[in-house]
Amino acid sequence: MITDPISPTVTPVSLSKAPDGHANRDTAATRHLCAGTYLDRALRRTVLHRVYSDRYHRVAPSYGFDLVPVVRHAWRSWLLDTSQQGMVCLVLVFGRLILGKPVLVTVLCWLGVHFFARATAAAAPDAMRLKRRQLAARLLKRTIWDSSELKDEERLQRQLWVLRSGSVLCSVFFLASVVSASWAGRSPTRTIEGACVLLLAIAMVVATAAVLRQLSLNRIEHAARLRGGRLSRRESAIAEQQSHTVVVYHRPEPKSQDDKWEDFDPFEREPTIFVGSGQLVHRWLPPMVVQLLRPGDEDMRMREYEEPPFRTHELVDHLRAAMRRAGDPDDPRRLRLYVRDRVFLDERDVPTYKDLLQGRPGAAQLRHVIDDAHHSAHHFLEMQVSTNGELVTTVFLRAAVRGRSLSLDLAACALTRTPPRYQVIDLYGESGIGAVIRAALLALWRLPEETAKVLRLPTAPVTLARAVPAGRDRTLVPRRRVLVGSRISIREETSLSWKDSRFDETRIQDEIKLVEQRLLKATEDFLDDREVDTAAFKRKAANIINNSGVLNMGGRLEMKNSAVGTGSTVIKMQPQADAYPQQGGNS
Repeated sequence: MITDPISPTVTPVSLSKAPDGHANRDTAATRHLCAGTYLDRALRRTVLHRVYSDRYHRVAPSYGFDLVPVVRHAWRSWLLDTSQQGMVCLVLVFGRLILGKPVLVTVLCWLGVHFFARATAAAAPDAMRLKRRQLAARLLKRTIWDSSELKDEERLQRQLWVLRSGSVLCSVFFLASVVSASWAGRSPTRTIEGACVLLLAIAMVVATAAVLRQLSLNRIEHAARLRGGRLSRRESAIAEQQSHTVVVYHRPEPKSQDDKWEDFDPFEREPTIFVGSGQLVHRWLPPMVVQLLRPGDEDMRMREYEEPPFRTHELVDHLRAAMRRAGDPDDPRRLRLYVRDRVFLDERDVPTYKDLLQGRPGAAQLRHVIDDAHHSAHHFLEMQVSTNGELVTTVFLRAAVRGRSLSLDLAACALTRTPPRYQVIDLYGESGIGAVIRAALLALWRLPEETAKVLRLPTAPVTLARAVPAGRDRTLVPRRRVLVGSRISIREETSLSWKDSRFDETRIQDEIKLVEQRLLKATEDFLDDREVDTAAFKRKAANIINNSGVLNMGGRLEMKNSAVGTGSTVIKMQPQADAYPQQGGNS
């Protein structure tokens, strides 16, 4: 029997069953990633090659989205593009065999004229504007130009080069089409008529594919359920691994000594054991350690417990129940909080503890991991805060009793939003009949590029060859020198960089503090109930709560009211009245 999560205590049975409905929900992030497989070819290739076809590595946990519909739409997008490329290839081949080579050459020349004429027309307005600024500067006889004017001069030269080269190439392709139309004594009229028929066939194929692509985007926006139908064997394995209690993490290789300082990126995401949860933005370093002493004034020897007054899993049960009350669905002011258990296991330890991956760990297994402070697997209580999956803040707490002390290790990770180009389905007018018509017209406007995609057709057999044997889950069978830790998270790969996510910093801090304070208070109540002296705990908790000092946002380290180094001090200066004048009555 599973106890109500609102109740004060939770039976260990609830540990073994991680509800799949929360992890596999149709959030905004899921819809945006599904749309991204149609709008971003690089994302689709990553999903198909590095997730679906990679059966030797575990799928990273999915925070705030469901990976299964993303994979399914990636295949639909690939099938649509491959069908378009195959149909265009057939049209070109039949045009060559039936209508002749002059007709095919004429069509290709027309497409070339279209492409370069469009590029020339796009560069002309900018070139004219920059040319006017240059002439104005010369009339004013200015000899000293600032940096912006120098950049405009360089841009003008590039645009003029585009205009000249585009005009020349347009003329070359036009003359080539005229020559090919009368090739080998054929009637130019018949050649032009055949070229028009061939070009119309290509345009119909491209426009049809664009219409089907936009209809798929419309369906993503309005679908009541994104994951529908029967799952394939590989999709079932992905669904199981993305919500599994045990996460197998990968230890990256040490950085090479040849790395130069110029290669350092302060916003680069550093790898952690918290796979898929985003950037590590906050952590208690060192962890909070409290001695388990009885209340009183005697010395430590008299107050110290010979045996711990509680088991670690009892504290974890208490904290889980306390955090779930904060996410009570009946409370309109609730925190959008989801609480579950996670066990992080090094990929090198998988052969020893492979039973943890065989199905979901049972209650006894999880209790053993929680209570054994020296276990190779690390249990964390995972608290995920997110409204629609676009911004996900996840707080991890690990409790351990050893050395007659309680150790609490807290870490907070955050996932930033998906790229704006994936969110186009949410914009006004980007769905419905109007969007379908515009998609078809845009495909016709880009007809040369859409036709050139036929060159990617030879890669289709490679994609299929890699996907065919991906049905079986190879991570459950140990293989020599094969490490099964997660290598990539689609959600992390597509999230915005931290330098583009500054507006979400306050919200991330707020969510971390809400969870952090509730955890500390619940722990204090538990220790008081177990007759443990909480004086030291309260002092440390107050320091943590009042400390607004350190927040690591993507490599940038903010330190406020903090001191670093031996003998360092913090000197707070009172601002002078004349240096900080009042505005609107507020200093």
